[in-house]
Amino acid sequence: MNGINTTPPPRVTLLVCACAGAATAVLHAARSGGLRSMDLPVLALLVAPYLLLAVLAACVRRRNAEAWVLLIASVVLGVGGVALLALSAPHSISTPEPGLAQAVVTIGVPLLQLVAALALSLALLVRRLRAAAPGVRAGRGGPPPVGPLR
Repeated sequence: MNGINTTPPPRVTLLVCACAGAATAVLHAARSGGLRSMDLPVLALLVAPYLLLAVLAACVRRRNAEAWVLLIASVVLGVGGVALLALSAPHSISTPEPGLAQAVVTIGVPLLQLVAALALSLALLVRRLRAAAPGVRAGRGGPPPVGPLR
């Protein structure tokens, strides 16, 4: 991009992860009527996928294909997770205690997000390791042969 000053993808990814984590924490606090000490493990589970994506974004270089993949993944996981948590939240304080569906969404959505973030991080790690070892051909586990075989 000649002459156009754009924000690097890792910075935008950090911003997206911070906003999604904050929105998730606010939704959980609003749903439970405030945060208590017993809500901290659930809150840690809710924010863990965004923390993992933010750490991965901080580790990648400025303009790299991995940075764009992390940006797209953080937007998809952030918007999807916050939307599902918002849809399952009670509409008013006068509604009864959360049912089983809300509990499943509260635990299931962050677990699926965490599994997706871990799978993405493993895929990026494998891609980086393959790029670091150009002499290793696909399908062969060892280094290329050096000399004639006897």
